[in-house]
Amino acid sequence: MPSSFHETQILRHSPLRGLALAAAIALAAAAPHPASSAPIVVTGTATVGDKQTVSFARLRTDGSGPASEFAKTLRNDLEISGWFISTDRPEASVVISGAVRAGGAGGAAWSLDAAWRGGSARRTWARACDAASVRDAAHAVADAMVEQIAGKRPMASSKILFVGKRGAATDIYECGADGAGLRRITTDGKLCISPNWIPRRNAFLYTSWLTGAPVAYMVDIANRKRSPVAAFPGMNNGAVASPLDGSIAAVLSLTGNVELYLVDGASRRISDRLTRTRNASEASPAWSPDGRALAYVSDAGGIPRLHAMDLATRTPRRLVWATDIRESVAPDWSCTGKIAFCGRSGGRYRIYSIDPARDPRTTRPEALSPADGADWEDPSWAPDGRHVVCTRTAGYRRSLYVLDTKGDPPRELFRLSGDWYLPSWSDNAVFSRQQL
Repeated sequence: MPSSFHETQILRHSPLRGLALAAAIALAAAAPHPASSAPIVVTGTATVGDKQTVSFARLRTDGSGPASEFAKTLRNDLEISGWFISTDRPEASVVISGAVRAGGAGGAAWSLDAAWRGGSARRTWARACDAASVRDAAHAVADAMVEQIAGKRPMASSKILFVGKRGAATDIYECGADGAGLRRITTDGKLCISPNWIPRRNAFLYTSWLTGAPVAYMVDIANRKRSPVAAFPGMNNGAVASPLDGSIAAVLSLTGNVELYLVDGASRRISDRLTRTRNASEASPAWSPDGRALAYVSDAGGIPRLHAMDLATRTPRRLVWATDIRESVAPDWSCTGKIAFCGRSGGRYRIYSIDPARDPRTTRPEALSPADGADWEDPSWAPDGRHVVCTRTAGYRRSLYVLDTKGDPPRELFRLSGDWYLPSWSDNAVFSRQQL
C-alpha cells in the first residue's frame, strides 16, 4: 500500500519533520475511517446482470456450531464475491446438494455436490477439517466455486493487512476478505505505516519507528520474525517487493532529496536508484503485475501526480491528465492491469481507476467511490481484480471499506472502535488451498 494522507499526518507531527515531512508532503492527499434441512441444489438459468442465483434451500447441517459456521461462511463468501445471489428457494442457476456436520477435533466435515448449466456441469467437494480451519475450509470451497462455476478469479482465501490505532497504540492488523478473524500482528504500540504484502508469501513489509527512526522491516507472519530491509539514514518508507524477482522498491532520502531506489531483497543493499529529479520528490511505488514497471507519485511541477516508469527504459510518463483531478496519489496496480489511485476533486478525495495502456490525455479515470461527503483514500486491489479495499474518513473516523468495480454498494469491512487505515490486500495463492 502506497503512502497517503494518513502517513503525511503521522510524519507531520514526528521528530523527523525535515526530510521525512518533505517526502510525505510530496505524496499527500490532504484530508482532515442440524435440524435437518435439505441439501443445496442449484438449478435453472436465472441471472441478475452478471450474477447467478445459488440456492441454499436444501443445505443440510446437523445444527452444530462448526457446521453452521461453515455454511454461513460459504454463503457469505459467494455473495461478497459479487458473482452470486443466494436464495432459500430451490430454483436457481446453481444447484448444490450435500450436507455439513460436526467433525473430529471440534471441526466440520462436508460433502457438497454442485450442478450448474442445467445440470450438465457438476463438481463435488468432500473433506473434513479441525476446529481452527472451519472458516478457511469454507473460503477454499467458495474460491473453487467462483473459479469453476463463475469462471472468475477468487478472493475468499485472501487476507487484508492494515494499520490500526486504538487509543495511543498503533500496530499492524490482519483480517480475512470478509472482515472476520481480526488479529493484531505487531505488538509494538509504535508509529507504523505502509504495510505491503510480499507476493506469494505470508509475509509483509512495513515502516516502523520501533527504534526511534523510520526503518522498513520484513515480517514473516508464520514465525513472527522481523528483520530490517532498509535502515539507511533519513527516510525509509513505502517498501514494496517485486512479483518478478523479489527486489524491493523503496522511498529513501540518502542524498537529501526523496527518491525511489531498488534494494536487493537478499543482501538488503541498494542495487539501483530509479529517480533523479531536482527540486521534486517521488514516492508511493507500486509494481505492475509482471514486475517490469512501477507506478509512483512525483510532485515535479508542484502538485503530486501519478506517473509510471518502465524499468527497461526508465522513462517516466504522467498517467492522469483530467483537469478536475488536481492531485493523484497512492497508486495500486491490479492483476488485470488497471491502476487504482486516490484523487482530489472538488475538495474531497475519491478512489479512481485507470488503464495505463490507454492514452492518459484522452482517457477519463473511472470513479469507484461515491461522492458522499467523505474522503476515500489508500486503495488496494483484491486478487480478483474486481474489488478494492480503501480507507473512508468521515467525522474524523477512519474505517475500511470494500468497493466493487461492477457496481455493488460499498461494504464496510468491519465495525470496531478505533481508526483503521492504509490497507493492503494479499494475493490468493498463499492461503488455504490445502483444504480441498
